Amino acid sequence: MSNSSSYISDSLKAAPFQLNIWFGSFLWVTGNIGCLGNIIVFRSRSFRERAYSIYLVSEALSDCLYFNFVLLTRVLQKGFQIPLTTRYDSICKLRQFVSVWGNQISFSLFTFATIDRILSAQRDNKYRRWSNRVSVAYKATILCLLFWFLLIGHRLVLYKTVNGSCIRPTGFYDDYDNYFEVVFTAIMPPIVMYLVAYLLMRSVRGVIQRRITPGNDQSQQTNVKHRTVLQQMDTQMTKMLILQCAVAVLTYVPFAAELIYSNVTQYWTKTPYQRALEKIVVELTHLLSYVFFATSFYVSIVTNVGFRREILRFISCSTYLRRSETRSCTLHHAAGSTFTSPYEKTKY
Repeated sequence: MSNSSSYISDSLKAAPFQLNIWFGSFLWVTGNIGCLGNIIVFRSRSFRERAYSIYLVSEALSDCLYFNFVLLTRVLQKGFQIPLTTRYDSICKLRQFVSVWGNQISFSLFTFATIDRILSAQRDNKYRRWSNRVSVAYKATILCLLFWFLLIGHRLVLYKTVNGSCIRPTGFYDDYDNYFEVVFTAIMPPIVMYLVAYLLMRSVRGVIQRRITPGNDQSQQTNVKHRTVLQQMDTQMTKMLILQCAVAVLTYVPFAAELIYSNVTQYWTKTPYQRALEKIVVELTHLLSYVFFATSFYVSIVTNVGFRREILRFISCSTYLRRSETRSCTLHHAAGSTFTSPYEKTKY
């Protein structure tokens, strides 16, 4: 019985490290591939002149920083036990700042891109004229970066490494920072996702109702074509938003619940077994909070035909260029082997 308890205890102790090593590394790889894919697609000729592409490219760059600093340091420290934030004060400050700043930047830019699509579907021109304005997109992106920097920049100053721990000052600031993190990084994202999804789906359906009107046979045939195209657009948009909302709920509601539970029960008396279980839950919910950023590229591939088309076009172009370079090198090598220089001396 004692051996069994010892084995369970060892397994529970090892589980948080294994979660960070394997699940964290998987998210890091898939997240970086997704960021690269989003940048390639939204910087392509078909998308680059659209305002929402500027938001989504900026979001992809923010996600890239998020994965390669925040997630990577988590995997190294909590998985491979390499002390970074607990040893180096600068890394402690930067990670605590970027972990919240990058999160808010990515969600804000995704929200801006969705609002741009909502405005483009409005009937009133005074709203619609604000959609697809590239200059506004650049300004909004810069203002977003500055706004969240000013709101979260205190972490760069107040967090520090003390006795092998990256901590914040106790007292009022401790409570404020705790609740700020719970509200803005865990509760607000799924709520905002549902709100913009509802507004966008309602706007798209409004466009369909305005464009599809009964009439003569010719207009009815035209309306059928409009209906098919618009319904496909509505279906793709709905699928994408439903999947994004599902990902946000599945990953951020547990994260919010865990943060609230940890704050409420931090002074409770707990058994070692209960603490071991809670540590596993903490690591799992924190890792799940990265899933939304890692899956946006794959959700777009599944639900968006135009997105898939751009990815296939990029792969085809890359394959063609590689084959052309290989063929050119082969021809150059063959020509060089059969060419005799006029300066080459003949041996007698």
